[in-house]
Amino acid sequence: MEFNYNFDNTGNDETVLLLHGFLSDMTSMEVVARHLRGHFNILSVDLPGFGKTPGRGEYTMEDISRSLAGLVESLRLKPVHVIGYSMGGRVAVSFLVNHPDMVQSAVLESTSPGISDPAERRKRFQLDCERAERMSSDYVSFINEWEQMGLFSTQNSMDKKLQESQRKNRLAQNPEGAANSLVRYGSGIQKSYWESLSSIVTPVLLIAGEKDGKFVSINREMEKLLQNTQFEIVPETGHNIHMEAADKFGIIILEFLIGG
Repeated sequence: MEFNYNFDNTGNDETVLLLHGFLSDMTSMEVVARHLRGHFNILSVDLPGFGKTPGRGEYTMEDISRSLAGLVESLRLKPVHVIGYSMGGRVAVSFLVNHPDMVQSAVLESTSPGISDPAERRKRFQLDCERAERMSSDYVSFINEWEQMGLFSTQNSMDKKLQESQRKNRLAQNPEGAANSLVRYGSGIQKSYWESLSSIVTPVLLIAGEKDGKFVSINREMEKLLQNTQFEIVPETGHNIHMEAADKFGIIILEFLIGG
């Protein structure tokens, strides 16, 4: 598996790997990258099915993390700091569990290590399959429905230009690749990494928005299992903290990456 990627070598000693969320691509993480360039090199990737990285055929979450390891090796980088948002956070967990020697630290924003209960996982996979079908048949209608989900209601208070940019990025994705991503590495099909959390010794920063109750609860459980972790709940924000409170997010991650 080959990624479309951009390596911004700013001449720094350490590198941050940025992993974007569902229905977006590497450009959506620019708002995060701008906080980091003075301190780190930036490695951004389009995850499978998004941007310019193909997402056809069969592959798994483990294939993705293995390919990320190959990319880091090919660039001859030292262990990287990984920042993953939502779907990208799940990829970050897989990368951390399967290739711990390649990760210096991890920032997990609004994410989980998967679904531990097999019955719940099957139920979610069925939902993901239904969503994939809707995406393939009428992508624009699916995006309209997606944007009305309660998970994203707090984004209505974001700057209008930022909202328009986000919608444009969602609509620019390839419907076939995006749909296939759900059934290849969505939370309904991926392996659960809950049982692996207690073995992680790498420093991990968990971030959740105060108004995103589901992920606040999930991250509280993750915090109990991780050996070396901090958990930040950002006030007055929902799921997409790095866009809803960009400056606050930048302060939090820099304090962790540099001060931690």
